[in-house]
Amino acid sequence: MTQPMVERSLISALIPPNVGHIGTCISSSFSNKHKLLEFHGICASLPMDFFVKLIGASDIHGSTLESFPFPDASARIRSLIHLRALALNCLTEYYSQLWSDAWNPDYRLDMWTKRDSRLSPKYFQNLNSTWSRSHALRSDFERRQALVELDVLASMTLGLSLAELISIYQTQFPVMQQYECDTWFDANGRIVFTSSKGLPSVGMSRKSIPGDANYGLIISGKHEDSLALGWEDVHDLREGIVTREVLDNTQRCGPVRRMIEYHAPFERCDRVDDYRLAWSALERRLRRTLPNAGFSR
Repeated sequence: MTQPMVERSLISALIPPNVGHIGTCISSSFSNKHKLLEFHGICASLPMDFFVKLIGASDIHGSTLESFPFPDASARIRSLIHLRALALNCLTEYYSQLWSDAWNPDYRLDMWTKRDSRLSPKYFQNLNSTWSRSHALRSDFERRQALVELDVLASMTLGLSLAELISIYQTQFPVMQQYECDTWFDANGRIVFTSSKGLPSVGMSRKSIPGDANYGLIISGKHEDSLALGWEDVHDLREGIVTREVLDNTQRCGPVRRMIEYHAPFERCDRVDDYRLAWSALERRLRRTLPNAGFSR
C-alpha cells in the first residue's frame, strides 16, 4: 500500500534468506545479486518514489514493479549504488553472505561527497570482503548522507538533471521538507530532535514531560542528574552533553537500561545544498572514469 500524502510512498528493504513477511508487502527475488542491489538502491531513492506518485498507484503489485524504469548504469555508478545499498541494509550477520558475494575491492576507493566531522573519512578505507558490524552505517547522520547520495546516483542513472532532482524534492515532497527543516543532529551524528511522525521515539520530546526525570546535563565538568528536559530547553546549547536514560526492550535477555548522550552543538541539514554538493563531487569523480558521460545540471 502506498500513501502519496505522507513523507515517502515507496519503502524498500533487503530481506535476508529464510525470512518471511505478511501479505500486505510484496517481495521480488533476483538471480543476480548485483541487480538486486542496483534495483534496491534505485527504489530507495527520491526519483523512484516520485515515479510511484506520478503513476498514482495506491498499492504496488508485481505488474507495477515491472513498469519501473531500470536502465543499465555504468559499472562505476553501479559500484557506488551497490555499496550504499549494502551499508544501509547489512546491519546484522544475517547479511554477511550477501556482503561477501557482492564485495568489490573498489569499495575501498569510495568516499563521502561531503566533508563533515560526523562522516568518518576512513569508513571506506576500512572495508573488506568479510562482513563485520563496523561495515554497516549506524549513525543517523551517515545513513541520511548515504540516502542523499543514492538520490543523486539514481537521478544520474535515470537521466535526470540536478535541477530536476531539486524540483522534484521541492514540489512533490512537502512532508519530507517539513521533517528535514525540524530534524536536528548532535556533534556525533545522532538525531537529538525530529518532528518526523515516522520516528516517534527518536530524540527528545519537544517539551519536557512531567515526571520524566531521566535526563542529565554535563557542562564545563558540572553534572546535573534527574532532570525533566525537553528539546526547547537545550536547543541553544553550544557546548556540553545532554544524557538520557532509556529502557531498551529489544534484547533477548530482557529490558536493559542504557544511557544515550547528545553532544552539543546541535545543527540541521539542508537537503538541497547537500544535493548540490553530492552532484558536484560525483560528477567530478565520474568524469574521470567516464569522460564521455553526459551529466546535466
